[in-house]
Amino acid sequence: MEYDIADWEGICIQFSKMFQNLGEITVTDDYISYTSIEPYVATGIMLTKNGELIASMPLHNVDSYFVKVIFDNSLNSIRLIGNTFDYTYSIPSAILRLRLQS
Repeated sequence: MEYDIADWEGICIQFSKMFQNLGEITVTDDYISYTSIEPYVATGIMLTKNGELIASMPLHNVDSYFVKVIFDNSLNSIRLIGNTFDYTYSIPSAILRLRLQS
């Protein structure tokens, strides 16, 4: 599922589906974010309507801009493509196990 940044509503819908029941999701007119909850690995990602990406995983953080969003078919990862970068955020397997419980 591929979206240009202009399709903000579509991005928000898929993002919410991807992270449903896996932690805290915040949706506003300007950004959408996910944050894991304890006791699971500390991770999070925020996308803004202007194309800014802020992501954190153990051992790295990312702060850049994107123009295209690609969700994998299983909604386990999200790929963000900008003019000068290509970043894939994958949900940690320990957190993905929560899908089986819900």
